Amino acid sequence: MNPMNLQFFAAVTASSILAGCAPINVIDVSSSYYRLPAGTTVIVRQTITIPPETAHVTLQDGQAVGIDRLRRYEPFCELEVNDVLEREQQVRPGRFAATRIIRRQELGAQPRPARLAANTITASENDAANDPWTLALLDDALRLNQVHLRLHSATQPNVRELRCAGGWAFTSTVAYPTLAEMNRALGALVSIEIN
Repeated sequence: MNPMNLQFFAAVTASSILAGCAPINVIDVSSSYYRLPAGTTVIVRQTITIPPETAHVTLQDGQAVGIDRLRRYEPFCELEVNDVLEREQQVRPGRFAATRIIRRQELGAQPRPARLAANTITASENDAANDPWTLALLDDALRLNQVHLRLHSATQPNVRELRCAGGWAFTSTVAYPTLAEMNRALGALVSIEIN
């Protein structure tokens, strides 16, 4: 190959690789790829109670929900304060600047593999545990994509963070929550506003 063609090919390949590494600038706020910009504000519209012995409350469908009522596979948010106290705490209405916004993925428990039913005439119980009878399709762990908004307010410095998640899902379907999904989970209690 001609050295000039080789240099051209190398330059095109290198620029293609670098272009693939460039951040995606999505401007559609309804997309799960949209990143909240600097200057985002979180507005607490109603008093929210943090239960005793914890530093956070989980919000879904505009209300505080206990762990036993949380629908884990649907969007939800958590409002967190700095201190764990023996008594309940309250986050009062107010405006909070989002000083840092991070998108993070959490890895969850790996589901148990499914077993195919073995024919009792041709397979013994020991045969059912062998590789042909176990599906490897479910060795993919559950994941949770979260948007973390570090909060600041001079009047309520104990309020630390708002985290919103898209819900637990497999790798092929996991997504970050959209702005609309986060606001729906927060309901009338809290809103996220882009300035």
